[in-house]
Amino acid sequence: MFLNRLQTTLLTFFSKSPRYILFRGWDFVVRKSGYSYVRFPTSPRYGVSLSLSSWRAMTFNHFVQSQDKGSDKMELAKLRGNVGRILQGDCLFFNKEWKSLGLDYDWVTNPDSGYRYDVSTHWSKIPTLSEKAGDIKYVWEKSRFSWLNTIVRHDYHFKEDHSEFVIGQVLDWIHHNPINCGPNYVCSQEISLRLLNWVMALAYYRESIHLNASSWGEIINSIYWQIRHVYSNINYSRYTVRNNHAITETLTLYLMGLLFPQMPGARKWKRRGKRWFEKEIDYQIE
Repeated sequence: MFLNRLQTTLLTFFSKSPRYILFRGWDFVVRKSGYSYVRFPTSPRYGVSLSLSSWRAMTFNHFVQSQDKGSDKMELAKLRGNVGRILQGDCLFFNKEWKSLGLDYDWVTNPDSGYRYDVSTHWSKIPTLSEKAGDIKYVWEKSRFSWLNTIVRHDYHFKEDHSEFVIGQVLDWIHHNPINCGPNYVCSQEISLRLLNWVMALAYYRESIHLNASSWGEIINSIYWQIRHVYSNINYSRYTVRNNHAITETLTLYLMGLLFPQMPGARKWKRRGKRWFEKEIDYQIE
């Protein structure tokens, strides 16, 4: 047993450590030199525009297709209660604790420490943990938008429509989080999860009157620059952490390339994302 563990440890060290060290050294130089501002621009010279009609014309095998037979009256009552809290500005943190953030929450204030991040600061200059700011994960929690799925499930079961609230929240996030600035651009996995949740909600509410040309234009431009961020920083997850971060991010690259083939770089995201995702599955399961 000991020899097997020693062999595994040595193989891991010699096969990964050099690449890890080289990448971390390169990443350090990029951050210190200011090249991060070139790779991740805060004021992009161009945007991306895709028609809303093309999105509405797509056929989705959506995750909400048939009645959930496992949902009894108690579960539905809990679901309605949870959505009621979300609509009032509450957020369930880490699937454990509700916090009241209010409907005017700025998306960048840590509700645990009260620290407000500067959204004019480039993401590469923001630490993930500091004594003053506290744990950045408290800021990331609502910005992950996993609570959108709760609203979608509610609207499906109760035949209601909260698309105005959902789209309004997405736009509010965009307005409070300039591209590549602030704490919500620090982690590519968080960006990936946010995009996946946005896309699922946008697919469900794609016929909503509140998803018009103007709102769609802002959202699709934000999606483009966020997924471009993930692609530009993908080697950090592939070379240094190589855990669920790499799986989430590579899969998101593939899915965004699949869903938005008209975007510049989409073919590359799809092809490489699929290949990298399969490699991570092989490596991490093995």
